[in-house]
Amino acid sequence: MTHSARVGFTCFVLLGSIAGGVLWYVRSTPPLNVLLITLDTTRADRLGCYGYSLAKTPVLDRLAQQGVLFERAYAPVPLTLPSHASMLTGLYPPEHGLHNNGQAALPPGLPTLATELQAAGYETGAFVAAFVLNHKFGLQQGFKTYNDDLSQAEAGLHGHHQYRDANLVINAALTWLQPRSRKPFLCWVHLFDPHFPYLTHEDRFGEEFKDRPYDAELAYVDKQIDRLITNLRESGALQNTLIVIVGDHGESLGEHGELSHSMTLYDATLRVPLLVVSPNERGRGHRVAEPVSLVDLTPTVLDRLGLRPLPHVSGRSLRPALRGEPLTVIPCYAETDEPYQTGHWSPQRALITSQWKYIRSPQAELYDLMADPRELNNLATESRDQLLKLEEELTSWEERMNQRLTGNVTLSEQERRTLRSLGYASTHQTMGEENRPLRDVKDMLPTYYKLNAAAAMMDAGYYDTAEPLLREALAADGDYFAAHGELGRCLLKQRRLPEAVQSLRRAVELEPGSEGVQSMLGATLLLQEDYSAAAEALELAIRLNPDLYEARYNLGLALEKLSRSPEAVAHYQACLQLLPHFTPARQRLQALLK
Repeated sequence: MTHSARVGFTCFVLLGSIAGGVLWYVRSTPPLNVLLITLDTTRADRLGCYGYSLAKTPVLDRLAQQGVLFERAYAPVPLTLPSHASMLTGLYPPEHGLHNNGQAALPPGLPTLATELQAAGYETGAFVAAFVLNHKFGLQQGFKTYNDDLSQAEAGLHGHHQYRDANLVINAALTWLQPRSRKPFLCWVHLFDPHFPYLTHEDRFGEEFKDRPYDAELAYVDKQIDRLITNLRESGALQNTLIVIVGDHGESLGEHGELSHSMTLYDATLRVPLLVVSPNERGRGHRVAEPVSLVDLTPTVLDRLGLRPLPHVSGRSLRPALRGEPLTVIPCYAETDEPYQTGHWSPQRALITSQWKYIRSPQAELYDLMADPRELNNLATESRDQLLKLEEELTSWEERMNQRLTGNVTLSEQERRTLRSLGYASTHQTMGEENRPLRDVKDMLPTYYKLNAAAAMMDAGYYDTAEPLLREALAADGDYFAAHGELGRCLLKQRRLPEAVQSLRRAVELEPGSEGVQSMLGATLLLQEDYSAAAEALELAIRLNPDLYEARYNLGLALEKLSRSPEAVAHYQACLQLLPHFTPARQRLQALLK
């Protein structure tokens, strides 16, 4: 071998060694963990890092300084389940099929952040705080651990207002994080505390938040997040963890006549915090002014981890912003069908650009968000050309979206009560079946809250006080099916049976899919000794929901009176399968089987 050949060979060996060393270094760099914290019912402008001087959120404020803060992040829908589905899939509600809480499940096999990370070798764990995200609604796909156990949940201020306190959720997540393997992890933590009803947490804050209970909940959540972040720091995992903190939707605190969320598409219910702390990126302390959507969350995380993007999604990667670079402005879509589910009022659709928000409704709305961030000056009339342009763009968006239908989820009566107690309607009525113009929710919000007040009075036993409010609600909208149903309940409790039957029949005419009202109608007819009509109503209620144990029991009573004892036995047995300790059904069953 010549000298020159030996030199060349030596160089080749050295270069090969260097290349091998670089390759070894790249391969040995551990993949990033992912910590996703979703803050239920959290509006952006109530955190310190978003400029709220009264906030007590030092942990979130510090994380904002360490990462990237998106000043205008928008939820695609002001409801928990469909908004989380959009976060985890990169799809808008028409594309993943979930438009409301408690009605359908995410289709099996639909790719999500969790399914992709699990396929990439990640340990995946989810820790959710409320029934609205129960595994039966499909978000458990891709999570090896999906902790939705509410056995330690307190009944709360509203009998069925079941959720786990943030302390319990964080405890569950910390327990899962302790015996860490060498695999990277995806840990999703959902904190529900800022949802109504708000607690002042006097045990921690004394009188500080006596008049600001919503702020107290955010301060409490901040302290719980501190526990989680501190644990990751002490374990050494934090420096290699991508942190995403995001609200699922906001909360209207009286703006535009709305007292919570779900019914309107103003910034109070759509604009949410979005903070991303990404190790080894250049965007530390960067604030992003361009509007972004929560459908961008999963594409961003996958891009940051170097994983392949999901196909056919509406979301885009925000990775340039994590490096401190500008983003291309893309409009954000938003919707709510809750007005229709609640009162057969018109649903709303919105398109948000860097300057404008257009809300499609019977009384169209157009706001210049730069000049009018509180959305007080509707420019729909004076800026007609701009409105028509945005309507055309919104229509184009809807045509491009591949709309997906999902199957209904069967809920027990207890589960339906739980959802209703959280403020969420749960019906199976399909939109588009109306033969009359739909009312604008802006006009109907006072009527909606009047009904809510009357229902609270009845829950407290004040039926005579509730009745006038219910009749006022019906005077405002004679087709308000929920008001007819509640009036029927009110009259039933006052033993005014013929009037109750009339109201309940009208309610089921307007909303045939309401099994609860059908069941109540059957019970009322049973008390009137109209056994054939009672059996008919109760059988329909059970066809709508086989898990109505009270309807099963009442149907058994009606069938006994109709001399159909074998059928009565079957329904008593079904009732006891649903509720084994329901003594009246057991007594009737024993009497028939003697």
